[in-house]
Amino acid sequence: MRIARWLLGRGPEHSGLIIGNDASGKTTMLYKLKLGEIVTTIPTIGFNVETLEYPDGGKITLWDVGGCDKIRPLIRHYMQPDRFLIFIQSCGDLDPDRIEFSLEYLRMGLAMMADQGCRHMFILFNKQDLLPPNERDSIIKGIRAQIETEIAPYLGNHDIRILDYPGLCATSGEQLYPAMEEIRQTIQQIKKPAQPDTKAQVAELEKGPSDTELIERVKKANADAVDAESFWTSFIDGSLDSWDHYTHLRAGFFVLHDCFAGGFGLLECADEFMAHLNRLRQGNPERFRNTAHKTMTIFWLHQIQIAAVNYQVSNGRDKFPDRGEYAEIALSAPWLMNSGLWRSYYSKDMLFTPKARENWHLPDLQPLPTPAQAKVEEEQPNTQRPGNDVDRLPRFAFSVVQKTLTSKLRRGGVVKQALEALQSSTIRLRASDPSVSPYSETQAYFWIQIVHAYLRSLETEPPKASKGTQFEGSVTTLTFEAFKALFDITGDEWRQYYSPSVWQGIPARMSFVNPDKKALPNVFGMPSKAKIDLARSQMVNAVSRRFTKPSGLPPREDLDFWAAVLIDEAKLIPEEELIVESHASLLRFLYQRLSKPSEEKSSTVAARTALELSSSMGSTQSMFWVQQVQLCLASGKMASTFEEFVTANAHLAYEDLPLVYYSPQLWQSAEVKEVYVPPDRHSLSSIVSSGK
Repeated sequence: MRIARWLLGRGPEHSGLIIGNDASGKTTMLYKLKLGEIVTTIPTIGFNVETLEYPDGGKITLWDVGGCDKIRPLIRHYMQPDRFLIFIQSCGDLDPDRIEFSLEYLRMGLAMMADQGCRHMFILFNKQDLLPPNERDSIIKGIRAQIETEIAPYLGNHDIRILDYPGLCATSGEQLYPAMEEIRQTIQQIKKPAQPDTKAQVAELEKGPSDTELIERVKKANADAVDAESFWTSFIDGSLDSWDHYTHLRAGFFVLHDCFAGGFGLLECADEFMAHLNRLRQGNPERFRNTAHKTMTIFWLHQIQIAAVNYQVSNGRDKFPDRGEYAEIALSAPWLMNSGLWRSYYSKDMLFTPKARENWHLPDLQPLPTPAQAKVEEEQPNTQRPGNDVDRLPRFAFSVVQKTLTSKLRRGGVVKQALEALQSSTIRLRASDPSVSPYSETQAYFWIQIVHAYLRSLETEPPKASKGTQFEGSVTTLTFEAFKALFDITGDEWRQYYSPSVWQGIPARMSFVNPDKKALPNVFGMPSKAKIDLARSQMVNAVSRRFTKPSGLPPREDLDFWAAVLIDEAKLIPEEELIVESHASLLRFLYQRLSKPSEEKSSTVAARTALELSSSMGSTQSMFWVQQVQLCLASGKMASTFEEFVTANAHLAYEDLPLVYYSPQLWQSAEVKEVYVPPDRHSLSSIVSSGK
């Protein structure tokens, strides 16, 4: 139950699970209490989580647990002794089989209460508005009698209350708030057993060095340290004078910097760091004795990144600190020198297991720390209008060329889809903003060609004399800002090839017109070392910002383009074949499975689909994508084919969509593969948006 220990939260607020069969009104109840309004929902196949906040400062966190029978095995992961349960009995479905199905859920909840030591359950009769007024009392009395029979064996050890609120209806809110207030008053009177302070307990058992001692250690290590260039050279060739905790962390920061410059995130940095350690150990096993431990490596790299970002924010900087600033970073975060820091986050039972050694596991004592945030007034929001954005076409072309390098489609087909997507997007933008330049096929194709030529130059083998100026890294991970820095892109490059009259002419809008000054090149020269260094710095800052300020969705024209490419990619894969590694194949499978008419309830189909996929892609991952497709199917947009569905919901083609909601550290952990884990960036819910 380590996952639940901090997923559900500890502290003064109370936490409860809402259970009941599918369509009993659990999600409607949750969002009526949270938002005070009626919402359209899809069947919950995982969990919806919301915290109700009250004027007196009290908080109640409620977990709406999907009611499909396929979800039952997952509920046990979220039960804890200090949780309470709310069981919802629907009065809208009086079929004997459905009532029996609901009672099975009640039995499951009762059994889990007994097993986990939970004390309180509250039972509500929802959808009473659907009962004939003259029969309501007798119908509820009959269902109540069955429920009383089920709960009778548990009353000696548990407080189980059937709340009598005639007319209760979650949709309208009738009697809902009084019922919730009774629940709140009851649980507030519970004297919770004193919870041991985990941090204090760990500190007592494993007392680390004092702050003063840690600062002195940092100062001494800084004084003995060589300069950044010498340190990196000795780390690469294995000639380090010592391999103590300080040196280990400094090497981690340097590897972090190097990987960020290549466009890789923290988890990829951990793999690179462990590869370095294996190399060092093979060269000098006596000095470099550390064995590879993935969880420990990621833990320390995370702590280093936190320290670096906090140093950056505290100094009002907009750039991630460079390698030469490690001494100042260490002095600003002396806790890094506590080699036993992990004890505040991991139990030994968790950390020293083969699983934690081989895979990334989240802490079981408390969540990882989050970085400091810059003050709102220091942030510079992007308020530039599309009509004034000189980077719009170069940025789009850059995205297109990167896609041609990763797609299995022919380049010509990808470019054709790109031009069509850009044309549609331009027409849409001009309808609301006339300052946007008209679509020009010549301008669009020029930028695609010129960007392709620039990127090809990065893959060209430089002369031996210029080896030191070679760009290292994949062009597919390059950011647009770094690309601009590499080639000093200004947006006026077209003037070298076109006269203004041809560039802006009507014929150039209709179809591609060849340059009238000089032909377009196939490749450019390798950028200078200064420009490569500047681009690497841009990459480091971009990757760091993804950690501190995750971005939302890309521009609409990019999404439309990716959607069109995805549709074509799906055509290359046989319909009867599912390849979960292929985003196109996965989306087509989900669309066909979830949109197909079925005698089964949609929640059953969705849950079965998510659980079927969980073995190959993880529980949270499968539930995320199933829910995204569900929401789009329920949004009301008419789509009779997969192609129409993707076109109408182009954001689904964005493969990094999960990272809008989840941090990479959470999304790629072993825990999210085992059970459903809620997002840590933006919440997900079963509410159907009417604004899509």
